[in-house]
Amino acid sequence: QYKVVGPTDPVFAVAGEDVILPCSVKPSISVVDMRVEWFRLDLRDSLVHLYDDHVDKNTHQIHSYRGRTKLNHQELQRGIASLKLSSVRVSDEGRYKCFIQSKSWSDDTTVDVN
Repeated sequence: QYKVVGPTDPVFAVAGEDVILPCSVKPSISVVDMRVEWFRLDLRDSLVHLYDDHVDKNTHQIHSYRGRTKLNHQELQRGIASLKLSSVRVSDEGRYKCFIQSKSWSDDTTVDVN
């Protein structure tokens, strides 16, 4: 059974810098053909990043994240769905969810950003 895992401790972000929000599948399996969603759990319109059908689909992402989120498509082949967040803002602080879904299973993990 596959499991989505995140960091055990909160991720510390510094305003203006870039930060990586860790998320991966154990045991390692390619997630290229899966759906990867990053959400903010503490906001209503909560989509931070969506990868589906082999492409990033960010028309519905939270406006303040536009152009600042990136999934490394090469790393997806190794089961890594970590999100790179550029030019961190104070408003980025909060609780995030990394949700990965294949045809046969789905799981998620939580990442706190301080």
